[in-house]
Amino acid sequence: MNTLLKKGEKCEYKVKGMHCAACELVIERKFAKSPYMKNVNAILQSENVVFEVEQDIEEEKLFEKMNELIVQDGYSVVREVEKQSINYTELSKGFLYSLIVIALFIGLQKLGIANLLGGSTMSLPFVFMIGIVASLSSCMAIVGGLVLSISSSYAKTSEKVVPLLLFHGSRLVSFFILGGLIGFLGSLVTLGQTFYFVMSMLLFLVMLVLGMNLINVFPFFRKFQLRMPKALTKKALNADSVRGRGLPLLLGMITFFLPCGFTQSMQVAAMATGSLIHGALIMFIFALGTLPVLALISFTSVKLANSVNSGIFFKTAGFIVLFFAVFNFLTSLVAAGIIAPFF
Repeated sequence: MNTLLKKGEKCEYKVKGMHCAACELVIERKFAKSPYMKNVNAILQSENVVFEVEQDIEEEKLFEKMNELIVQDGYSVVREVEKQSINYTELSKGFLYSLIVIALFIGLQKLGIANLLGGSTMSLPFVFMIGIVASLSSCMAIVGGLVLSISSSYAKTSEKVVPLLLFHGSRLVSFFILGGLIGFLGSLVTLGQTFYFVMSMLLFLVMLVLGMNLINVFPFFRKFQLRMPKALTKKALNADSVRGRGLPLLLGMITFFLPCGFTQSMQVAAMATGSLIHGALIMFIFALGTLPVLALISFTSVKLANSVNSGIFFKTAGFIVLFFAVFNFLTSLVAAGIIAPFF
């Protein structure tokens, strides 16, 4: 039965595909463009979206309009809250693909081509890889949205390229500077080996939550997602009309504080180094890893989500993140003398 929804009526639907706080902002920004919805609130923990109907509309039509807005970003809306189901095909494929990637990393390590694993700090090649993975995920859809806002705002002006260069340049510089500041703050805590062990445990927990949410098998982990207050990030992202050269610079810096699980895990890693230089390099290399895809979006308006199977991609990324979370955890135990070296 096709129900007529009245103006002012409150609705609640289930949204599949949410795995971090950034997903909430992506969905809310998408639905805010709909003339049929207002006061939209996406909730990661329950995977729900709540809103008020802006004008009378048949439920079937509204349902179709909502999916049209978010399907390209890897999300889908269902009418009723469904029991958590596991797609074992996607899960097994993701696990297999992750094993292939991990085996490649270990092979490169054995050949001495790159220090991908181990060390007292997270290796830069792995940080770069995390940046590439993050740029393909819906976490980076927020940054992609900012990029598209900038490019569309300047499309009819003589300055089409400069604002985008300012945005990307500001992003790289701010990640380097702020990453160095985080590393420096870590150095101020004079706990010696105990500090590094505690920070390694924190990094393990952050990456564990990120990996489990990407795999999306245990909803329990959603409640542990780190986040900034949503009101702050929503205000910072309210930039559909971008003017002047100063705003692209400011938006590039703001991306450091967006609620992306990948970014947060790298920020913890930067602090764990206890070094201004190492912290700066970790955040800079991570931002550099995201640059190719974001630059492609900047100058071509490409929607990469349509070209990949988002379910398999996120599960593959989740297993890879979990592997490195466990590996860094064990490495920390070795450094603390709790267990013997194993690799």
